[in-house]
Amino acid sequence: MKNSRLVFMGSTEFSLASLKKLYDDGFNIVAVYTREPKPVGRHYKLTKTIVHEFAESKNIPVFTPKTFRDEEQVQIFADLKADVAVVSAYGLIIPQTLLDMAPFINIHGSLLPRWRGAAPIQRAILAGDKETGISIMKMDDGLDTGDVISMKSVKIDSEMNHGQLSEILAQLGAEMIKETLLNLEDSLKKATKQLENGACYAHKIDKKEARFDLSDNAVEIVRKVKAFAPIPGAWTELNGKRLKVLDASLVKDEEDCEDNLVFESSDGKWIAKVVQPEGKKPMSGRDFRRGYLRK
Repeated sequence: MKNSRLVFMGSTEFSLASLKKLYDDGFNIVAVYTREPKPVGRHYKLTKTIVHEFAESKNIPVFTPKTFRDEEQVQIFADLKADVAVVSAYGLIIPQTLLDMAPFINIHGSLLPRWRGAAPIQRAILAGDKETGISIMKMDDGLDTGDVISMKSVKIDSEMNHGQLSEILAQLGAEMIKETLLNLEDSLKKATKQLENGACYAHKIDKKEARFDLSDNAVEIVRKVKAFAPIPGAWTELNGKRLKVLDASLVKDEEDCEDNLVFESSDGKWIAKVVQPEGKKPMSGRDFRRGYLRK
């Protein structure tokens, strides 16, 4: 299967792990699709995705269509004569016209049918799920509703944030897609339909969700901190200024409170372990407590 013509579609660091794995292991990647460059930062510098930059560094042709609705983009894909397309956190809807041209295999960061949609890893943390995983799925025209080829689970440690969990899942997905592609014909034959029982939708993260009040439920605050770390960072207001909280944990006993930055919420106490005051660099909660709250 390594000599088959493979098209890769992805736009994030999660995607990059699989692209790197397939490239390093000698798969015949004939093209990469990724989101178009977008303005970033204070000066709105036009910035390529991390997948785009990697593909260019390896001299792999890169395509950044805004949509697949026009005939020109459909023909461009058809001309690639792909034997298989791998999709991982790409960001564009794949129409049936393309799905009919080759098997589209998706690397999805949840145990389907739980958390179909754009933000499965953050939603799993926000919901307090004890485990998540990777589903390798044959795509159809629904939203993560295709037949599942394989699944592997990962426990969600209470101290794990989105960045850490995403990295673990990305590496797992890279190994799983390699196994799938090496035995593609058998993989497609054993794909099974998803159950609808337990299906839920992982809505795209809105930056407004990153805000919390100090009076909120402590368990939910800590989950939000973990889900939004390292970026964009959950935040609240303290003494009229924005305070970003980059790491937090629940207070298990009173000894945890000693010299830490502790807040008391509606259902208990929690510790802000790493914070970033407005206009400042990240620091430990202890340093913030000593340097800012005692002034």
